[in-house]
Amino acid sequence: MTTESSHQIQSFDWQKLLFSFEGRSRRSHFWIGWLICLGVGVVAGWIPLLGGLISLALIWPNLAISVKRLHDMGHSGWLVAIPWVVSIVGIFVAIGLIGVTAFANAAALEREDPAAIFALIGPALGLFGLLTLVNLGFLLWIGVSDSQAGDNRFGPNPKGL
Repeated sequence: MTTESSHQIQSFDWQKLLFSFEGRSRRSHFWIGWLICLGVGVVAGWIPLLGGLISLALIWPNLAISVKRLHDMGHSGWLVAIPWVVSIVGIFVAIGLIGVTAFANAAALEREDPAAIFALIGPALGLFGLLTLVNLGFLLWIGVSDSQAGDNRFGPNPKGL
């Protein structure tokens, strides 16, 4: 490792990566920030009440690294709203599916009919699977796509190219 690359590692601004929505971010920095948020979220999940608050606080860094990655690709940061909107709408639709199916199969559910119970949760599980695929697809799109060459309206190329 040269002194120049060592200096670049030491001068990297983690606070800007995780908390600022300005500028651009390289793919490697995106994945490092995403893994940090994932690790903190997993560890925080073991702490009952505080873990939930920490998970809510992790929304900001996740949005920040995603917005900067979109900026690096030359896209508006507002595209980060796509998986959030799809997830929120999907959750309401899944709850509605469960409610309609429970109402339609109320008599069968009282007898604890397994077919009625699977009819109740099956469509909702399928919808949750589709929501997971949408979120995973978005994550891979912003995490694997190459940056826009040269400077763009969000700043200079972080690779220096």
